Amino acid sequence: MRVLITGGAGQITYSLIPLLLSGQVFGSNVQIDLHLLDIIPCMDKLEGIKMEIEDSNFTNCNSVLITTNVQKAFANIDVTILLGGFPRKQGMERKDLLMKNFSIFKEHGMALNEYASKNTKILVVANPANTNCLIAKHYAPNIPSENFTSLSYLDQERLGFLLQSKYSMPKNDIKNIIIWGNHSPTMVPDISLCASSVKLTDSDISYVQERGKEVIMKKGSSSAFSAGEAIKKHLSTWYFGSDDKIVSFGIFNKNNSYEFPNDLVISSPVITSYPFHIKPVQNIHINNDTNELINLSITELKEEQFIINDLLN
Repeated sequence: MRVLITGGAGQITYSLIPLLLSGQVFGSNVQIDLHLLDIIPCMDKLEGIKMEIEDSNFTNCNSVLITTNVQKAFANIDVTILLGGFPRKQGMERKDLLMKNFSIFKEHGMALNEYASKNTKILVVANPANTNCLIAKHYAPNIPSENFTSLSYLDQERLGFLLQSKYSMPKNDIKNIIIWGNHSPTMVPDISLCASSVKLTDSDISYVQERGKEVIMKKGSSSAFSAGEAIKKHLSTWYFGSDDKIVSFGIFNKNNSYEFPNDLVISSPVITSYPFHIKPVQNIHINNDTNELINLSITELKEEQFIINDLLN
């Protein structure tokens, strides 16, 4: 399997590589041809990472390509992990971040369309992930929209830990929890299918929404190994299937039962099956309070889409 990670010299990639090349993502039977793409100033760091990969002699590593050349990076790729993006800096508005990342995801979308396998599966992680996913798909018309996803799994895992730590729920009982909407402070945690007797408080919801910000405040940088773990779980669940359990993926909305706008990338409940099949879960009852929060998150997604529309057209 050819796997590309953009932002190949970044901290999340550094955390993800051992998981990927030790068989924890796609299993012990899959050999990985790993492509790492980054910008020219990061080439020395890429060289060092490649040396560490070689020194680790990972069981599931077949080959490693490090490059700053987009064509080489995307050539015949089966799985694309879009981690490379312009980082949000202090005082930067979300609109500014969108504009900074537009050109990156335009270039990567065009590269997907021209050079990658037409059946490549894409996971967008770089923020704002949902709208970056929308941009990449716009410039990759030859790749089906169902092949594009954005990451909600980290938020789902944060919600799962909250249920364990605050409500003493056994880990094995925590399933079918949902993250709705945008990957932003407007995301909406929903445990109605998991623990109907528990009602999330406003502080519980804020805990999930603001956890990434709290990590940055304490650590001085964004989540790295927890993000790597979430990427592992997203890809592994997508590839092997979720065993009929509901998980949360950012997916392109298409005519579902929740009356969401079409063609936005919205974190939604799905069931996955081998290999790489996604089935959106329909007809979940959403209570009024949750529905109001979801509408706020979708409004934010529509605002982001409006910001980039002139550029897309």
